[in-house]
Amino acid sequence: MIPALVHGAAAPLTGGIHVDLSVSLIAVVTLTTALVVTLGLLPRPGAATVAWSAAFGMGMIGTYLWVVGNETDNAVMRALSAGLVLCFEPLIWAGVRHYAARRVNWIAVGITLFAIPALLASSATSDLYPVMFRIVFSAVAVFAVLVASELLRLQTRLGMRDAVMPLVLISGAFGVVAVLGVVAGFFGVGSNPGDELSMLRDVNGVGILLSCVCATVTILLLVREEPAHRGTSGRTSGGASGVGEDLLRDRLARAEQHRDTAWSVLRVRLDDPEDLREASGQAVFSRVVEMFHAHVREAMPATADSVWLSRAEELVLLPGGEEQMQHHLREVLSRVSRLEETGPLAGMRMSASIGWAEAGVLGFDLDTLSAAAGEAAGQARDRGGDRWRRARPTESLTTLEE
Repeated sequence: MIPALVHGAAAPLTGGIHVDLSVSLIAVVTLTTALVVTLGLLPRPGAATVAWSAAFGMGMIGTYLWVVGNETDNAVMRALSAGLVLCFEPLIWAGVRHYAARRVNWIAVGITLFAIPALLASSATSDLYPVMFRIVFSAVAVFAVLVASELLRLQTRLGMRDAVMPLVLISGAFGVVAVLGVVAGFFGVGSNPGDELSMLRDVNGVGILLSCVCATVTILLLVREEPAHRGTSGRTSGGASGVGEDLLRDRLARAEQHRDTAWSVLRVRLDDPEDLREASGQAVFSRVVEMFHAHVREAMPATADSVWLSRAEELVLLPGGEEQMQHHLREVLSRVSRLEETGPLAGMRMSASIGWAEAGVLGFDLDTLSAAAGEAAGQARDRGGDRWRRARPTESLTTLEE
């Protein structure tokens, strides 16, 4: 959210409008929280939707406290409410990272969520509060910029530019507001006691409303595009953050117990999904996605398990030696390049990029293997796509073999 709650004060609005703004804030924040929980968390429970729902929950509580603090003229409550609302961004970032199947340091996130309200509330009645708020606000703005960056990277894999743009735009606006606030503080704009950072105060209510709406739109679209039953080969089902990943972890744990190192993780990505969607239309692109995942599963042995990471990427765990793996990799690339010989997809040129990470080389931790395979797949795409790369442990997994 963009909560310009400097000194915990509300924007300098007229009396009648201020009352309406408070009611509007409570109504919109409550409604959007309910939508994210009922349409996001309940049908798609997982780490990403839990983080997003927690973000909205903390934002809702913070908004309630802000309204009460203004009515009672309680500086500590206003500062605490500002801190709770600012916790929105780290949680949204954590959810996006997990949705994108990237590692999240939840301990660091937890410390951040505790520190933000604590720092603001503890300095609420001192002269340090304006400086403390600028520091905290700027730090949180970094999370907003990271959210925008993660979503822009994600949209190239999802083929869903329209879905991510609302949150990308409002997150970028957060960064702009933070920069303007730092500039205002540096030049002494709004430094009088009754006029602290008036630029930020003026966008307070509107910023919260826009943030709630934009984040809700993007989150619900992302959740909608994540299939309720992800395609599998073998017995695995569920999302990358759900049952499917748990079974993959269990497989790797049992392989480690038996010292069976002949296991590998693949990240199979459809090349240029956004270009394909724009060229073919949404209906045909949905068919492309279905055929892509179907051919990936068909190319894998019966002992493989897989989960969808997105509409255009699949995570596969399978056993086999080097010769077997290279056979499967070539088979996947061949099948994807000829998705359909007749029908609406006939004549379309498609390809995939594959990252290959071996448990015998990189260990049996699924997150480590997935991240290494993802890095390798990215390198394969950077080299033109329609190829695979094998991750190596040296040079921070940047030495890759075709």
